[in-house]
Order: sequence, then C-alpha cells, then structure tokens
Amino acid sequence: GRKSEYSSEQILRVLIVMFVENMDYRGTVVCIANSAFHQHFVRLNNTPVMDFTFLCKAFGVIKIETWAKLNAVLSRYACEEEKITPEKLREDTTAVECNIHYPTDSSLLWDSFRTLSRLLNLAQRDLRGMGMAHRFHDAKVKKLAHYISRNAGKRSKRAQRKMKTTYKTLIERVRWIVEIAGRAEVALRSNIDSDLNTIANELSHYSKLIEKIVDQAQRRVFDGETVPSSEKIYSLFEPHTELLKRGKAGKPIEFGHKVLIAETGEKFIIHYDTYSHQPADKDLVDETLDAHHKIFAQYPDVFATDKGFYESMEKIAELETKIDTVSIAKKGRRTQAQTEREHNDAFRDGQRFRAGSEGTISVLKRAFKLNRCRFKGFKNFAASIGCAVFCHNLVTLTRC
Repeated sequence: GRKSEYSSEQILRVLIVMFVENMDYRGTVVCIANSAFHQHFVRLNNTPVMDFTFLCKAFGVIKIETWAKLNAVLSRYACEEEKITPEKLREDTTAVECNIHYPTDSSLLWDSFRTLSRLLNLAQRDLRGMGMAHRFHDAKVKKLAHYISRNAGKRSKRAQRKMKTTYKTLIERVRWIVEIAGRAEVALRSNIDSDLNTIANELSHYSKLIEKIVDQAQRRVFDGETVPSSEKIYSLFEPHTELLKRGKAGKPIEFGHKVLIAETGEKFIIHYDTYSHQPADKDLVDETLDAHHKIFAQYPDVFATDKGFYESMEKIAELETKIDTVSIAKKGRRTQAQTEREHNDAFRDGQRFRAGSEGTISVLKRAFKLNRCRFKGFKNFAASIGCAVFCHNLVTLTRC
C-alpha cells in the first residue's frame, strides 16, 4: 500500500535478477543500471534504477506466504501448459546455513558484551546526564574471550584452572553490563526522543538473549551439565538458528534450518518447506504427496526418496496401494522378500531418479544463493528459500 514510483511487478523482477545472477543488493542495482537488457526485463522504461536500500526494505516486506502463493501459481501454470508431468516425484532435505560464525561460549559472551557496549555508547551523552557514566573497557573483555579461544584445546590441570578463572571473569563482566543495560533501558524509555527509545528496545531485546547465553555457559563450564540443543542459543544476532547433525562427510554439524525440496521428473520443484524446528524426514512423506495430488489431482507412478524417509514396511505397503513404485530403501536387516523388492528393475530405476535431487540441491546452493543465507531473521530466511525456488522454476521452465 506504500506509494512508490515502482510497481510490485518491477520489484519482483528486480529480485529475480538478484537471485538468478547471484548478486547482493548493491551489485544487482549496478548490474541493472549498466544493462539495457536488464532494464527492459525489469520494465523500468525511463524510470531510474531503485536504490539498493529500498530494494532491501522491499524484500523484507514480502511475506513467506506470498512466495508460497507465487510458487503455487507457477506450478499450476506449468501443469496446465503440460510443461511438467505427474508420473515421477522425488524429495530430499538439505540444510541451509545461517550467516553466523562458529558458536562457542566465549565468542557468544564476547558478542554479548560488545553489542551492549556499542548500544550504551550510542546513548552515553544522555546517560551521563542521568548520572549513569560508565567505561566498559572492551579491549580487556575481548582479551579474555581470545585467551579462552586460543587455549581451549589444552588439557593440563593448570590450563583448565586458568580457563575456568578466565571464564568466571568473562561471565561476571557480561552480567555486569547486562545489569547496566537494564537500568539504562528504564532511563531511556522516560525520554521522548525516538532514537533513544529505539536503543532502549534493542537493549531489551538483546538482554533477554544474553541472559540465556550466560546461563548456558554457566551450566556447561561450571556445573558440568550437557545443555540440550533445544535450549541453546547459537547466535546473538540470529537466535532462530538450529544445530543440524546430518552426518555429511566433512561437515558433520551445520547451523541453519532444514529445507524440504520435492520435484518432478522435469526438475521442477512443486513443493518446498522451511522448518523453524527440524522434523524427522519420515514425517514429511504425506505432506509431499498431498502437495503433488493437489496440483495434478493424482498420485505419482514413481515416488523415490532416500532411506532417511523410511518409517516402516506397513507405511510402504500403504503407499503402494496408491503408487506403483515406492522406491524407499528399508533401514536395518531385510527379509528375502524385502531384498527382492529392492533389487527389481523398477526400484533401482527409482533410486537412479532419486539421485538427481542432489544435483538440484547443488544448483540451488551454487547458483541461487542458498549455500548460506545472508538475510537476517527467520522470516527473511524462509522468504529467500521461496524466492530461490521460484527463480529456479522459472529457469527450468525455459528448458521444458
């Protein structure tokens, strides 16, 4: 509803250019400004290219549901034009990483201290007038965090004692600045200045997260407790980040979110989803098949996934009442009949077809900005998945 010289279609076209060309906001604006072809594609006519900050704000406004509806419209179009066929369906999950550094207790505590210090320094002049003058000595706290990171691998008793002493000092300094931030928040909210109220809101937001970070460091380092993954915060700036253990060679642990991709034989993605809390793969089968049935009004002839989606032989028998070939390998030992099922030609062809989903995931990560999500917040994280899938499908349709 905002009045602007740019239409929603133009903004969508610019975002398509950004994802297809795999650029950032600034690079996209420069690319369009220097290319007559891109200017024609965006339908700019004689209008100058939008500022990259405006483009950033415009992308942040687009909801997750909007991208889902856009992809649904494109899927219906591809089906009606017979660009895609319902015979084959494969699905797989992948992890898209958040834009964070590797989280350790010491690095998270240092992030906490420097963030509150930066915010308090922005309001230092006003706080000094309220009788709250402080020096935070950032360099000293940074030195404590760096000492821990450099000596974390040492196992001697002397080193471990020194490590605990340093951790204790670091945690005390963080608790001290959280206390100051709490008093500063109350003082700043009494001011009518909107900038000071914005700082107060940020202090409140970060202080709540920092209390959890301090708590998990205290429990792990001093109480000897193994903190459950669900109770941990892995980034002060992207608190929605999850730890994903997918058993991948060279990358056993990833920090981000699980993403589901389901595609037809033409490599057109008809269904995708981004999960704030990772579900088990076996719970995603019905969701994918329902999405396929909604588009084509029928189930596929071949449905192929990896063995991570296996639930039970009873579930496979249920699926085989609706699908001719269910190419999902069984986990664990097999009976003679189960072995024969997985060695017939139809099952093997299904597994060969399934392997192609790895190529699609690779393309999404290499060419459509999904290797690491640079957008802030889970809302923009999930929206970027929808935009990448939309752009991937557009490119795929040009080849059908």
